[in-house]
Amino acid sequence: LLHAKNSPIPNPNAHIIQRRLSSSSSRVCSSTSQNIVEWISSVTSDPCESRVNIETNAFGVRGLVSQKQLSPGEVIFEIPFRYCFQDDYENESSLSWSARMGMKLLEERAKGEKSERYEKWIESLPVDAPFLPGIAMTEEEIQRLIRYPPCVMNALKDKERHEESKRLLNERLANIGCNEADLDWAAGLMESRCFKQGGVRVTAPGIDLCNHAGDKANCIVRFVSEVPKDNDDLAKKETKMKLQVSPDRFKPIEKGEEITISYGYQSNDIYFSYFGFVPFDNDNDTAVLFESVEDLSEFLKLAGEEIQSDLCRNETTDNLAARILSSTSSSSSSQSFSIAANGKIESNLSKAFDACELNQSQRAIVIQKRCHEILTNGPFVGTTVREDLRIAESEEEEEKHRVCARYRVAKKEIYAFPLKKKR
Repeated sequence: LLHAKNSPIPNPNAHIIQRRLSSSSSRVCSSTSQNIVEWISSVTSDPCESRVNIETNAFGVRGLVSQKQLSPGEVIFEIPFRYCFQDDYENESSLSWSARMGMKLLEERAKGEKSERYEKWIESLPVDAPFLPGIAMTEEEIQRLIRYPPCVMNALKDKERHEESKRLLNERLANIGCNEADLDWAAGLMESRCFKQGGVRVTAPGIDLCNHAGDKANCIVRFVSEVPKDNDDLAKKETKMKLQVSPDRFKPIEKGEEITISYGYQSNDIYFSYFGFVPFDNDNDTAVLFESVEDLSEFLKLAGEEIQSDLCRNETTDNLAARILSSTSSSSSSQSFSIAANGKIESNLSKAFDACELNQSQRAIVIQKRCHEILTNGPFVGTTVREDLRIAESEEEEEKHRVCARYRVAKKEIYAFPLKKKR
């Protein structure tokens, strides 16, 4: 969940808008806030400010709010692709894409008024750098605050790539009077604001202000190619990004309602690592039980007696591993096996259990035993749910501590769910 700096985390049972940290501050780069909606109206000759405007919600987070009733399927505004900020990936593949786009952003900012397409958009960007683990945290903090091994490993890789990109960009940064902290800011903004279209990352003024609301989102973003209304030449089709009220809605968006989209149905690992927030009650979140085929086969072999499985008792670990490997869609023995929120068993783990001929009762025992082992002897030892919740809700804690604490709680909740069923 994203909030403005030092704002409390509300009751997780309340219906609230999730928000990425890239726009967590109402402060912008210029001394006077340029309303980007007015700029969109001017460049598109469409008075979209009559439909939406930028406002700060009750949690101190900027977003788009409807100014009148908007019908299902109605286009709120559209941004021609020439005004979208895109990745020049062909020229600098040695850099991380976020650093590459961040450098481009800083160079455009340095142009000032000469950056005709992007000046007003850049002025509207938040001053404060978004919180993203692979950019904003040290290696020691990544390991100490995140704890969950797959995410720690991913954040360390992101950190290494970002630091190498900064090293390679030092001269270009110096040429425009910028430093590594400026690149951290710019790369974080790009990481958390971009869409991917045809393999190219792109962000659009105004659309990048939309907050995430998961399956409660009321709008969608579409990429379309259209012939301009004043031109009949089919060869001159123009690509646009459209912000549109979801056609599937059964009711209009009312005046004063926030415009929201979905950032996709993904695990908390993605939201946390690349958007800087942790949704509450995310049914798509997962937690790894076994990190490899070998890990799972060894566990089943040791648990064979307890779960009363003749196959697990009598087969060798290698034979169990072979059975598991043949049942999954991947040929890699390093693949992991997970459970999801509310105790759901992920597909490859379910297939592995099938291959080892485990019934429902045996599967439940294996999952409960493993979850208990992880919670009592695993990476979260030394932290408690109570303390993590206190940190997550504290106005006095730094943002990184609050968001990391919420992330740890979400993972612990997944591991704890099967144990609650046991009771």
